[in-house]
Amino acid sequence: VIEISFENKILSPKELYKIWESDFFMITAANPFSQLLAENENRRRNQMLYDLLSPQFSEILSAIGRDPEGTWIEHGWIVRASNVTQLVALAQHFQQNAIFRFTSDKKEVVLCV
Repeated sequence: VIEISFENKILSPKELYKIWESDFFMITAANPFSQLLAENENRRRNQMLYDLLSPQFSEILSAIGRDPEGTWIEHGWIVRASNVTQLVALAQHFQQNAIFRFTSDKKEVVLCV
């Protein structure tokens, strides 16, 4: 389940796609290689990621990803990007297994390892 913060509302990926009318990605720096870190460390890592994203991408939204049971939660960023290569390189830098690509009708896993 993905919750995206957009103009003081929480949207689903499908709702955001209807607004942007283009594919977008979710990336995080939290919990490298699925190793659970303290919340303050994940916040610090995600701020570092944002600082690297902001000069490259004009549209960055805050998002939360949850597994269906709600036991695994990660904060991250939604970006509209045409070049997935940059995002994969950032994900690799922050030791992430994957990023997600959202299209009009599905979520795709983009492996980064």
